[in-house]
Amino acid sequence: MRSPMDERTFLDFYRNTVLGYSKGVLNHICTCLEKKHKISFEAQRSLDDSADVLYFESKRDLKKIVTDTTTDIKFAGFYEAWEFSKMFKYSVPLFFETPGGISIKELFIQNDIQQFDELQYQPERILNTSLKDATPLFWENDGNIFLKFVLQKDYLIPETFERIDYRYPVVVYFNAENCILEIRYDAMKYGGTGIVTPDGYEQLVTDSITWLRKTLKLDIFTCEHADIINVINDKQNEEVKIYKQLMELSTGGSAELTASESADYVLPFIGEIRELIEENEEIFNQAEDIRNLLLQYLADKEATASYPYIYIKWVNPVESQSYIVKVTFDYLSRKYTLLQHITGSCKDFGMERMNNAIKYLCKTGSFVKGEKI
Repeated sequence: MRSPMDERTFLDFYRNTVLGYSKGVLNHICTCLEKKHKISFEAQRSLDDSADVLYFESKRDLKKIVTDTTTDIKFAGFYEAWEFSKMFKYSVPLFFETPGGISIKELFIQNDIQQFDELQYQPERILNTSLKDATPLFWENDGNIFLKFVLQKDYLIPETFERIDYRYPVVVYFNAENCILEIRYDAMKYGGTGIVTPDGYEQLVTDSITWLRKTLKLDIFTCEHADIINVINDKQNEEVKIYKQLMELSTGGSAELTASESADYVLPFIGEIRELIEENEEIFNQAEDIRNLLLQYLADKEATASYPYIYIKWVNPVESQSYIVKVTFDYLSRKYTLLQHITGSCKDFGMERMNNAIKYLCKTGSFVKGEKI
């Protein structure tokens, strides 16, 4: 167990981490701060004159707002809560069973895992470098349970040769209704502690699974996805569509297929040729041999091709609220499935889009429980 840091050093980890996010994320954080009445602006001072509120002259000065709040110990609870509820870039879904059917929350209580309370939070000021040594917190929100580990990492600025320390949270999301969990994490920064390779991420996922099995005694199962493309295409859902997919042909070639922007989202190449045959049924019925030859060719291509990844789009009436999830199959030594949450033009930087995606994929049967790990 490491010794606690001094308060200033610990708070600098918050500052360095948050300042490393995009402008869109910083805007989102400032909006959350204002909604929770943690910060205010000069014009509103008379309406909210509190010693616990920090005042700023401009909403545009994101760097100052973030710097001042992350280095004030009163805001530690806010930033810890935000880490639980933020959108992560990657997640690995797995199915689970608890010993004796006990609830996840009860398992946490039995194992003396501390429950997070934003208003009462007092940081221990300890950040470990390995998930095996980290002490997690758990948080309950709207029936969902989250477990968070925070590691310390650093990266090098080549121009100045300065090493920047930052926080690296890993969150495990538990959805009891579908008996599925997700190990959520972001990309590691290059040039720092932790090797930014598939092996580095595999170790992170493996350590998380080991902790869940050893500490909570969970049975963990792989996430099977064999029918995901057919399931989503068969669902009469105008809001969720296959957006892109990569097809690797048996000949060694590959092509990324982009779905049509029309309502039916017909995939080009194989999908369009089949559609052509159906729309010209009378003509192709007059040339039965050609029709069957084409259909056999398409069937062979589908049977011998593999689809390393697909993109799924959740289409909302307002495009800036639509979002895309990339699903990579056979990730990390072909053991796991990976979800990559694409930011794009979507303005939602919270966890809800992640939660909605995994719930949809489970309820539709796109993801089903596989073999025990």
